[in-house]
Amino acid sequence: MNDTKQKLIHITRQMIDQQGIDGISMRELGKEMNLSRSAMYRHFKNKEDLLAAITAGNFETLTSNIREVTENISDSRKLLYAILYTYYDFGIKNQEHYHLMFRKQWDKELYPDIYYSAFGIFKFVEECLEKVGNIRKSPTQSTAIMYAFIHGLVELNSAQHSESEKGMDNPNRLIDSFLDLIFI
Repeated sequence: MNDTKQKLIHITRQMIDQQGIDGISMRELGKEMNLSRSAMYRHFKNKEDLLAAITAGNFETLTSNIREVTENISDSRKLLYAILYTYYDFGIKNQEHYHLMFRKQWDKELYPDIYYSAFGIFKFVEECLEKVGNIRKSPTQSTAIMYAFIHGLVELNSAQHSESEKGMDNPNRLIDSFLDLIFI
């Protein structure tokens, strides 16, 4: 990847972190980088194409984080806890990027790399569950249930619905309690 394209991605990431996804405009990005309109569009055909590149990178980062944190864990419960907490932590610390990854519906035909990256994480978690073995449902069903749980937890906490009277104030305890439901 050339330097200008890489710099466009880097500056856009910073803009997303500071202004949110809706604050991104190709015109402002061009001004920020001192690039003409035609120079911008040589690298990305439109804003969605640029955001797709960022989203693909986000999936790579999340996958790398999960692989790194799980590579030396042999205890099955600790392994699943690490996966869920890594997802949660990524979602809370990178809310705008998380929304790009999981709220936006990306066209599989136009952006197959995003689809395969997202599916790759799912398959990795599913493979971990296959190795664990002592779970209530099939690895595929358990992975889907884990996804629904952790995405719900991220969304609730992002929206600041972490009321202690509902038991929502401690994500660590919620993840641990959720694992009680997964294991036999």
